[in-house]
Amino acid sequence: MLIDSHCHLDDERLAADEEFVLQRAGAAGVEYLVTIGTDEKTSAAAAKIASRHPGRIFHTVGAHPSDVDRFGEAELSEIERLAHETGPKAIGEVGLDYYHDSNREKQAVVFERMINLARQLSLPLVIHDRDAHEDIYRILSEKARGLKIMMHCYSAGPSFVDRFMELGCLFSIAGPVTFKNGQDHRDAVVKIPLDRLVVETDSPYLTPHPHRGERNEPAYVKLTAEKVAEVKGLGLEELAERTTQNARKFFAI
Repeated sequence: MLIDSHCHLDDERLAADEEFVLQRAGAAGVEYLVTIGTDEKTSAAAAKIASRHPGRIFHTVGAHPSDVDRFGEAELSEIERLAHETGPKAIGEVGLDYYHDSNREKQAVVFERMINLARQLSLPLVIHDRDAHEDIYRILSEKARGLKIMMHCYSAGPSFVDRFMELGCLFSIAGPVTFKNGQDHRDAVVKIPLDRLVVETDSPYLTPHPHRGERNEPAYVKLTAEKVAEVKGLGLEELAERTTQNARKFFAI
């Protein structure tokens, strides 16, 4: 049994054949899925998808850092309303993204507002961190202590593992761990304790080998889990059991 701890089932590349995507996930042993909100529209869509599949699909509500330039008070208030009213399992994805061109100062403001929302609702945080490791660590250290934190698609490499572990973070491993150029991801997996690991697809993005270049989907989380198990020197069954336990505890499912 596996959990895809981070996917985007509202994306048109998956939504167009939702039932087939879920059937293939089930056939691959993926029993639970967490579909992620990134703004007021996708958060609402994620909540609707979860409502159609109670007990199997769960959702989050979030404010993606790459979208902050278009977030006004109306959009942020709607995200907060959805967080209060739709029963999400976490606030996320939220964080910082220094790869895409959006206002960094506003990213930080929105990030801290979402951290406050998570604290208000006693919900975990799902963190988006792209090329912003130092500032993510600083803000989490200052604002998010005591909250459950998951580093989505962890990409900061082995050098940051100890620092994020000190904050109590879980590390969600995605398709890049299977890539030929993914040694930094594999080195991080070696260092991360088993009780801090979960697996994800981030589908329809970051498709693992050997399907890289194709549409990603939740069934492919098994490929990531197989690679993580190999790197950790474990059988797939043990890796699946432990990462599933970790994800269920984190999301309270």
